[in-house]
Amino acid sequence: MGDISNKDIMQAITELGQKVSHLDTRVANLEKELKQDIRKLDAKFSVLSDSVVETKADMKLLKQNQH
Repeated sequence: MGDISNKDIMQAITELGQKVSHLDTRVANLEKELKQDIRKLDAKFSVLSDSVVETKADMKLLKQNQH
């Protein structure tokens, strides 16, 4: 195994730094997408729960009218 020069070490450090920077960007993008997906899921859940409550209220009124 040959000697490793300072230039080789600096090149490896630079490449690692670029990879870390790329990973940081990807993580930031994934976090942004995840937040958006969570907001969308929360909105869907709210709509669904509102519909369930409305349906239960309708059913209760129908049952009361039957008696």
